[in-house]
Amino acid sequence: MVVVAAAVRIAFVTGADVQSPLRVDAGQYAQYAHNLVEHGVYSLSKEAEPLPDSFRSPGFPLFLAFCRLIGGDGGWYDLTRWLQIVLSTMTVLLSYRLARQFLSFGPAVFGAVLVALSPHLVVAPAYVLTECLASFVVTAALCTLVGAKGMKRTVAGAALLGLAPLCNETMVFLPIVATALWWRRDRRQAITILCVALVPLLCWNVRNQTTDLARKGSERATASISHGSYPGMIYESERFFGFPYREDPAQPEFGSSWGNLYDVLAPRVQAEPLRYAKWYLLDKPVWLWSWPLVQGTDVYVYPVGNSPYERQPVMAATHTVMRWLHLPVMLLAFAGAIASVLRRRTTEGNAAKMLGWVAILGTLAYLPVIPDPRYLQPIRPVLFVLGAAAVPLLAALFQKREQPSAAAVT
Repeated sequence: MVVVAAAVRIAFVTGADVQSPLRVDAGQYAQYAHNLVEHGVYSLSKEAEPLPDSFRSPGFPLFLAFCRLIGGDGGWYDLTRWLQIVLSTMTVLLSYRLARQFLSFGPAVFGAVLVALSPHLVVAPAYVLTECLASFVVTAALCTLVGAKGMKRTVAGAALLGLAPLCNETMVFLPIVATALWWRRDRRQAITILCVALVPLLCWNVRNQTTDLARKGSERATASISHGSYPGMIYESERFFGFPYREDPAQPEFGSSWGNLYDVLAPRVQAEPLRYAKWYLLDKPVWLWSWPLVQGTDVYVYPVGNSPYERQPVMAATHTVMRWLHLPVMLLAFAGAIASVLRRRTTEGNAAKMLGWVAILGTLAYLPVIPDPRYLQPIRPVLFVLGAAAVPLLAALFQKREQPSAAAVT
């Protein structure tokens, strides 16, 4: 299973031609890494003497800075993608080990195979984007923590859990959920998880509060919320689908501050409350769990030429199978998440419940912004494990319904 996962990832990364790979977000991450290596400053600026900022979370830029230190200006890009292949492949193995915390061998393998063959996860190592690293960190944190029996492994899991928000700030709920679930079982462990997991985030915030920053993360937050406020991701013309803010005359002031955000969005919601309620409460969750990317094509974030999914029969077959399986697997994942949250405590401990809350809260965390399936990448392995977990649950329910029927006939 791991060998197959590595093979499809290597085939895609080495065969596909990512066009303009350092555009938009990727270019900003690369600029942060450049400034860290060349100037020792965490900054997005391209000035000769860049000023520090906190516009983006530091996890992935630090990873890129490491690649620049090792690979140099000429080799960091290839090194980054090869390391991401390793991380993405290890995520498959970690997904299996996570599933085995509360599932039998068969469902655990099924969930891990979905992680191995998912085109969304296969293409991730080809991009200089945070999703691949974030997926690995979240899966490693959950795998380590839910299986922890001693304090050392608990501390290790909590430390990984604390790194997740630095890779993706929406994952800040993870330490809180873990602390709440462990509180009833072992308060000492719960306090340890909270304290250890908050250390990285605390250090990042202390740095931001004690440094004069040219740009702050709140600027990106308000802009992202304004970009995701358009029902159907259309303002007026379908030509700008996915990018409606490009034709909105209220932009960029709309997303430039919290005050402007409220002044523009509040009247729009008041004018069409039902439309906006449907957009945020129904449409966005469905879009987040859907297959095609909103700001992309199929599973590609940036345009890709010579894709192995289009020219290699085996790769194309895996894409087709996973595309057809997507809807039933996501329905199973939804059922598995709800069942895991509602189920009483079992001998497996908090494993299933933790995954259920991660899926639910991870979805809710992205409701304010653009509902792009790309953003659920860090928890996509969790969704596949929950989908696999739902299979034996449904089988057990079916058997319970069959038994009374058989008894009645007898």
